[in-house]
Amino acid sequence: MVGYISNIYVGVYTVLVGMVITFKQMFKPRVTHQYPYQYEFERKDNYREIPIGNRGQLHNRVEDCIVCNKCAQICPVDCIYIDSRKPSGGRGAKLWESMNVVHLKDRKQIIGIVEGDTKKIEPDTEITINQTVPTGQTRKVSSNDVDRIVERKKVTFYMDRFDIDMALCMYCGLCTEVCPTECLTMVDTLQGIEYSEFDRANLNYSFVKPELYK
Repeated sequence: MVGYISNIYVGVYTVLVGMVITFKQMFKPRVTHQYPYQYEFERKDNYREIPIGNRGQLHNRVEDCIVCNKCAQICPVDCIYIDSRKPSGGRGAKLWESMNVVHLKDRKQIIGIVEGDTKKIEPDTEITINQTVPTGQTRKVSSNDVDRIVERKKVTFYMDRFDIDMALCMYCGLCTEVCPTECLTMVDTLQGIEYSEFDRANLNYSFVKPELYK
C-alpha cells in the first residue's frame, strides 16, 4: 500500500516539476536561430568552446607547400587532389633553391628573399624583400606589420591543382601528420567547424595560388 501511494506521489510530483519548467519557458523570449544563416550569436556569446586540437576543416598554407604529394597518398578516402608538373630545364631543374614567405598581420603574404636575419625581427625597422620570384621587384615593409617569416625550402614542382573535398573527409588527421613542412593543418576555431553548405560542390576547396609561380 505504501509503495502504491509513493508511486502516485512521484508521478504527480515529476509532472508538476515539468509543467513549472514549461510555464517558465513560455514567457521567455524565443532563442531560435535560423541555422545555418545565423550563427554569429555563437561568436558573441561563446556558446561553444572549441577544444585545442579539434579536428576541423583542412587548410593548406600553400606558400609553404612543396607539393610532395604525401598527404594525397596517405588519405584513406582520397579526398585530396593534387596536380603538379616539373619546370622546364631537364632533370634537376628547380624553381628556386629557397624562398621566404612573409606573413603580415593583415593576413596577406609576400613571397621573396628577405635581406638580413629572418629569425630575429627588430621592432621599428624596415624589411627589404627581393621578389625575384614571382614579380622581379623589391618591396619594403615595416617590421611592425610582420607577423612571422617562414623559410620555404627548394621547390621543384609547379602546383597546378590542390583541392580538398571536405564532403569526403573523415577527419582522421593522417594528412597533417605526414606533411613535412606542416603547411596542412586542421582549423581548431569556429570557422573550422562552421562551414555548412546547401550544395555539396561548395565543400570542394581549392588552395592553388598561381601568382606564386609567375
